[in-house]
Amino acid sequence: MSHSSTPRHSERAVVVDAVRTPQAKKGGGFADLYPEDLTIAVLDALVSRTDIDPEDWADFRLGCANQENEQGRNLARQVLLAGGFPETVPGATLTRLCGSSLTTINDAARAVEAGDGEVYVAAGVEHMSRIPFSDWLHPALEARYDGGRSLSMGVTAETVARRYGISRADQDEFALRSHQRALDAREAGRFKAEIVPVETPNGVVEHDEGPREDTSLDVLGSLPTVFADDDEASVTPGNASPLTDGAAGALVTAESYAEANDLPILGRVVSRAVVGVDPEEMGIAPVAATRSALDKADLTMDDIDLVELNEAFASQSLYCARELGIPDERLNVNGGAIALGHPLGCSGARIATTLLHELDRRDGQYGLATMCVGFGQGVATVFERP
Repeated sequence: MSHSSTPRHSERAVVVDAVRTPQAKKGGGFADLYPEDLTIAVLDALVSRTDIDPEDWADFRLGCANQENEQGRNLARQVLLAGGFPETVPGATLTRLCGSSLTTINDAARAVEAGDGEVYVAAGVEHMSRIPFSDWLHPALEARYDGGRSLSMGVTAETVARRYGISRADQDEFALRSHQRALDAREAGRFKAEIVPVETPNGVVEHDEGPREDTSLDVLGSLPTVFADDDEASVTPGNASPLTDGAAGALVTAESYAEANDLPILGRVVSRAVVGVDPEEMGIAPVAATRSALDKADLTMDDIDLVELNEAFASQSLYCARELGIPDERLNVNGGAIALGHPLGCSGARIATTLLHELDRRDGQYGLATMCVGFGQGVATVFERP
């Protein structure tokens, strides 16, 4: 493909395409596949949909939260080799837990802006069927944070609900909303542009497995709380995101490269931010991250047409939406992780993918992807359609 002659350090980073696999339940349609298989499906789709030669890839950045066992030993490089991509393409695997793959997109944009290269693949994967979630903590963390109990993701969601007055009823209503919107999006075909069907030994997986047609407020209200058992307990399996398998990714290029090769641009990376907060209420972090990213872009929430806020838990999603003043009609319009699933290292790229395609469908201008991260971090990215 053609390469630009634009001077270094003057480029804008753009996303020319973004795709994802369906999100499969733990033990579901992807149980017999490997994390490499899911990621290869994403990379193959990006190549076939854009006709960008992998020889042009300057680097492959892969986000993965639990880099153990089958997801260990630099999964990114193993994906490239297992997928038959050129041996000349390097690869690096990084973790910022749930924010891993939104970080890979941000890092790829930064590399383009710095003039390090013109084409980067930024992706994320998590196979929660095959890789158990690690709960190991250093003794110093256990000593500082109630034996580590207060850092448990579900406990932090309970903490947010209690400190900021998020009721069980509101959480269940938000969860139902997520399922209803995800089902509506699936039935209307709004996920078709972003989902890559995946072949498995048991057939082709084409749709997300999480959205439930049979849920209701009565069903959600009947579920037991699982992270606390006192009268204030409110977090249940129904208003939290489920364990899920999936992969997602984007091709991030220099704007001049996209123009030289007549590639459509889904969105420019306008600004990004990462923050740290009290890890005992990690779910509030998207607020600070979003405010920082908006400030860098000289924008306000009124300028943002669509927001994808990762629904780790309903309690923290509601807190963030209220604190940031996100209008309901702009927030997670096709449902979120409570319905679709939250495959940790995949989720940042997943929400960016969904955001960019829906922004394009609606002919919007600005979109925001933002999420909380375990141990008290937040990540946010602002995109603009050209």
